Amino acid sequence: MKITAAMAALALLAVPAFAQQVVTPETTTGVYMSAADVATAVAKLPKNPLASVPVFKSGPFNVNVEHRLGAPAAAQAASVHEKDAELFYMIDGTATLVTGGKLIEGTKDGDNWRGKGIEGGKAQKMSKGDFMLVPAGSPHWFTNIDGNITEFSLHLPAK
Repeated sequence: MKITAAMAALALLAVPAFAQQVVTPETTTGVYMSAADVATAVAKLPKNPLASVPVFKSGPFNVNVEHRLGAPAAAQAASVHEKDAELFYMIDGTATLVTGGKLIEGTKDGDNWRGKGIEGGKAQKMSKGDFMLVPAGSPHWFTNIDGNITEFSLHLPAK
């Protein structure tokens, strides 16, 4: 049920045009984004090892579109979000998402932790159209990025 609710939230929380600032549209009727709108927004992302553009914010919910390059691999830090679960939806590309385990050399960054990787954990191959919900407090890390990936990231408050 929670995954279904998260996917419904992802579908409703997209906006028709991506901007460099967070957009908060009227949410009583839902928000629509076409495939062409998604493609246009993705094309505007910088081709940095990790580029992210905020798409939508309503209360505690945040949606970003992210572009990650496979090289240099060291640019892809592992993360832990103490207060948010994170739902990833793969728009394009192939990578491995490692979840669980222990963060390596973690440093605190607000309510989040960043690290050089994960020791242990479960590796899940992710491709276009796949999604994964990472619980709050669980380490997660994209590895084995085949060229590059583009994904939506939806932060969901744990409480």
